[in-house]
Amino acid sequence: MRNIAILALASMVVLRSTLALADTADTDDTPEAANPSPYCLSYEHKRDSGYYRSDEHNYNYSYVFGGITLTEQQRQQMWDLVKKQHLHEQSIIDMRVERQKMYHLLIEREFDEAAVRLQLEKIAEKNIDLGVEIARIRNQMYQLLTPEQKERLYKRYEGQTAQEMH
Repeated sequence: MRNIAILALASMVVLRSTLALADTADTDDTPEAANPSPYCLSYEHKRDSGYYRSDEHNYNYSYVFGGITLTEQQRQQMWDLVKKQHLHEQSIIDMRVERQKMYHLLIEREFDEAAVRLQLEKIAEKNIDLGVEIARIRNQMYQLLTPEQKERLYKRYEGQTAQEMH
């Protein structure tokens, strides 16, 4: 059960980190002006917990790619990638320990700048390592898409980049 909880947490980390990629996909035929902001989700999305569940049968990786319809084979391959990597469960645990150490430094009576700097460097290093691993998994997931799905993501990305410039 603990491993499932850690895997669920790691999957949420992947989801957050793939926001840029997720924002680039659009499979519906509604005009862009009709689409709500990806940052403004209604409260209703919280009710459908199955949509976000990270077990093999309920997780919808279409959300990761902003609505691109994935085949069952693609979903399974993406699940296998996440499951195989475990997103370095130990890294997540280590990061929690380092943050706890940082908290203890912050509440000490005397502020030790050198210790705080050292602790922040440790936290930053662990965040970088985890970020690289997440980027590797995102790349592997992207490589599972068909050329048509990749093109659709790219067009959406170009549209959003142009929109951000104005």
